[in-house]
Amino acid sequence: MDLRKIKLVILAAAFCAAVLSCKKDDKDTILPSLDGDIAFKYPEFVKTLETITFKPEGVSHPEGKGYGYYWKVTPVMEKSDTTRYENGLDTSEDGGKESDGSFTYTFPDSLGTYTVSCYAFASDYTGISNFAYITTVKSGPEGSIAGIEYLSTDPYITVDGTKIYYVNIGGTDWMRNNLYTADKGCPFRRSKVTGDIFGNYYSYEEALNACPQGWTLPSDEDWANLCREIGAADAAAGADIPGVGAALMGDATFNTTRMWEYWPEVGEITNSSKMGIIPAGYANLSVKDSNPAEHPYLDLTYPEASFSGLYEYATFWTSDLSSDGKLARYRYIYAKDPSLKVGYADKKAFGASVRCIRK
Repeated sequence: MDLRKIKLVILAAAFCAAVLSCKKDDKDTILPSLDGDIAFKYPEFVKTLETITFKPEGVSHPEGKGYGYYWKVTPVMEKSDTTRYENGLDTSEDGGKESDGSFTYTFPDSLGTYTVSCYAFASDYTGISNFAYITTVKSGPEGSIAGIEYLSTDPYITVDGTKIYYVNIGGTDWMRNNLYTADKGCPFRRSKVTGDIFGNYYSYEEALNACPQGWTLPSDEDWANLCREIGAADAAAGADIPGVGAALMGDATFNTTRMWEYWPEVGEITNSSKMGIIPAGYANLSVKDSNPAEHPYLDLTYPEASFSGLYEYATFWTSDLSSDGKLARYRYIYAKDPSLKVGYADKKAFGASVRCIRK
């Protein structure tokens, strides 16, 4: 056997020995895992500087011994300053205090999405983990919705503590923000903190009575009149109104993400009407609960509500009905189309935004 073959045999034998050794070592070092899965309640959205307490559940030790937790929020912090322990597992310097593993955190005064991670561990056991994405939001001009200019001299009214600006067009005052009311409609993703960001989504029946005193839900003819005032050559009630999209849209961002994508068919957004319309989408409200359950983070008035069309559609109820009275008429803008379009939807299940008027 030549030298090269001898070397190959030696190398092959060494490789086999290494593999067997690794397998033996791996078998010796594999640790059992803690039982269960980590779960904790969390809000999908929080206000900036809001303080939230997270409490983990669902974990147990197979031998009934102690186990601990630590938390991490990225990209802000590397690891929680104090590791939380329970059931007697405690090697910290403060003397063996038991804890339920809860973690309290105040979110930064900056807009973005943060990852909150929870890790459970125990001596001689493989740990388990879980995480959640949480987005900070801020209401008001230049908050989460930015890019639409509001001057200090611009007129506004206050509805349920939220400033709603308005503009006079052809002798009619039009709200420049989507209506938010605390006792009607449904906030985006059912979150308690998004109503004054996107405005609420209302059923037609709610929209008829949602406007504050002195204001009303616009008719389809009111929308047609608005379009005539901003230069539409062909604006008729009950029909699509071409060429007005760019003048109605607000070139807004949500947490720095541009809301209306640029499409050549629409052209550059001008917001010359000052309506500042944003693509907040629409909702499938499903069934309303007359006695909703309490939840720390969610509005459960519409417990099965789902949301679609964010960044694509802006939808607004009119006061009009279909010819047979079974459906309600709404106006909408689609990101790729320069028209103010017309649609019909269920009076109870469909959720659209509301812009009130005052004559």
